[in-house]
Amino acid sequence: MAATGGFSRAGNEDTASVGGGVLLAVGLVVAFFTWWSWWTVAGFALAAAGALWLTVAGRDE
Repeated sequence: MAATGGFSRAGNEDTASVGGGVLLAVGLVVAFFTWWSWWTVAGFALAAAGALWLTVAGRDE
């Protein structure tokens, strides 16, 4: 693939959407099941990172 110019852009966009969705889902599950501990903060941080990732990935399309 290096000889043809690298990876396809469509593949990168799909990966970004899946990665952002996974971060968002995992963050919300962690925050829900570990109520009021430092894991809750970590869960909300993961959810925020996933939402940001999805927003940026959607903007690039």
